[in-house]
Amino acid sequence: MTESPLQNESKSAVGSSPDAGETTATSRRLASLSDRYREHALTTPLEVVSFWSAIALPFLYVPLLLAGISTQGELLTFVGLLVLNLAALLAGHGHKRE
Repeated sequence: MTESPLQNESKSAVGSSPDAGETTATSRRLASLSDRYREHALTTPLEVVSFWSAIALPFLYVPLLLAGISTQGELLTFVGLLVLNLAALLAGHGHKRE
């Protein structure tokens, strides 16, 4: 009997629940890490500072963009601000989510 092209390697149909083995273990590990992160004493202050930094950092772009980015130092400053803003967005995305 031939297999249907809509079946994956674990012999379950595409769209059905994934294999309980490896996926469940990975989910449990991620949940454990998330719980430990949430219980850490510095988590809340870090999220608060990151959240508000992500809001405030774009205001520092305005003078750079209005004056124009003409030197390599200004370009590096702008790129650094973008990277810092991205990091703040990632670290502060969980603030006040509950």
